[in-house]
Amino acid sequence: MKIRVYSVILLTVAILSGIGYLANLPSPSNATNQALRNAETSLFETQDKESQSTYIVQIDSSIRSDKQVVLSHSQLSWHMQLQTQAASNARLGQLSNISYTQDSQPVSLVSDLPFKVNYEQHRFEQLDLLGLPKEHTLQVTKQLFDLLSYDLTQPLVIDEAQRQATYRYQQTDNRIVRSTVEFKYHTANHKPEKEQQAWQLLLAPSGDIEKLSYINTLHWQQQQQKYIVEQSVNVVKVANSFTVLSAQSSDANAHIKVSQSPTVQREITDNASFKEALLELKESLSVAQAKVVGHYLVEHYSAYEIQALLDEMPHFSSAIIYSLQKLQTPQAEAILVDLIQFEQTSDLDKHKLAMALGRFGASSALSLQTLQSIAALPEHQVANTALLSLGTMAYFTPEQAVNVKNYLQQNISEQFNLSTTVLAVENSKDPSLLAKLSPLLGSADDSAKLNSIKVLSKHTDYQDQVVSALLASPQPKFVAAFTRTMLETGEALSAANKARLKQLQSQTQNPVVRKKIAELLEEKAG
Repeated sequence: MKIRVYSVILLTVAILSGIGYLANLPSPSNATNQALRNAETSLFETQDKESQSTYIVQIDSSIRSDKQVVLSHSQLSWHMQLQTQAASNARLGQLSNISYTQDSQPVSLVSDLPFKVNYEQHRFEQLDLLGLPKEHTLQVTKQLFDLLSYDLTQPLVIDEAQRQATYRYQQTDNRIVRSTVEFKYHTANHKPEKEQQAWQLLLAPSGDIEKLSYINTLHWQQQQQKYIVEQSVNVVKVANSFTVLSAQSSDANAHIKVSQSPTVQREITDNASFKEALLELKESLSVAQAKVVGHYLVEHYSAYEIQALLDEMPHFSSAIIYSLQKLQTPQAEAILVDLIQFEQTSDLDKHKLAMALGRFGASSALSLQTLQSIAALPEHQVANTALLSLGTMAYFTPEQAVNVKNYLQQNISEQFNLSTTVLAVENSKDPSLLAKLSPLLGSADDSAKLNSIKVLSKHTDYQDQVVSALLASPQPKFVAAFTRTMLETGEALSAANKARLKQLQSQTQNPVVRKKIAELLEEKAG
């Protein structure tokens, strides 16, 4: 890129020098003047063509169930022009031919989008989308330029959606690959179970970016539900369709409206259209469609009839329950409560119903008391799920947070189902409840202690207490849980705690403990 900019500067100087020289000559003929103007225009066009690159960008995103059923899919693509500026790191850019579909439905965005970005030492920085609303879909351009950046001299830190990532880059011939150095999650509780990613950049002989291939697969679990989120990004350099880009005003994109996702609210008039709406909901998980289905159920079916539907249509049971959850009306809540209490409701559906009540978002005392009564019965099929969902309720329904907090505090005091209560506290995301878990690090209940280590290890403020608990009782399962949590969350290990763990490593005779501490110290040292 530096060579190209230098050539542009030389061309500019040559033209300006020629113009200055011609000003001192006798006035030539009109034909000669026209020829000179044509020559100047040709030189400027050559200059701009040499300083422009055009790329085709395609971004595919999908959500699948753990059984590989596609729940949602979107595709976003555009042509992108980048134009260097003489004697500057700045680039003028423009997106054009923009196309966006979500679940096979086209979404209208904008015909073209001008922008500015700096490029220095292989890094794109200071992207300026010229006033584009922050919620707009094309804000994803920032992530694209992060993917197109690299640094061969030192690790590169990139702020991603849920975390801060540090990558190391290595070049072989014209191929660059990257490896992960560290992930630091902004919220310890929000991280995938598993992640796979592949990133590769190919360079042209000139050093320009020729092609980017990137794919990222995340495996998530929420309560009993597992799903897979996959995103692929492909960028390919193509023949430049030359169009001179000019600087735009700082608010050139401020007028653009935030794109709205398509919501197919299928009208339900009979049993056939009801089944079509359920299928649509199952595939899209659209909240708007869920409310349409939920409203139809509440208006046309009793709780007993809906329970029969769950048995008759097991493939749609999740969609039916989800529709009632998203409706968020007292009638929908009452039906969910009835369904979880019916003996004929299957155990699997009762698990789903308990989670729906926890995530209802407008839970009344009815949901709270129902889940509490189920959680109080250790022999109940969904007692643990009900307890976990009570913790979730504190987060999704702030109006019930105090009641849930008092309930969980009482469980801790009475040592009732301690191990699951610890996980319910984590679901509540209540800092004051987390503090109640510290004494459980010394609990005689191994399950409660193990879960407390897992939960508190995600929070730096409790690291000293967790390490003290490990030193007091260095059982392999406790040390392994601590190591796994620290590596998964990317939490930093303090120097003092590194020293304490090294001392434990040197003193213990247990090979598993030594190995797990070694894994942790080696990773944190890197």
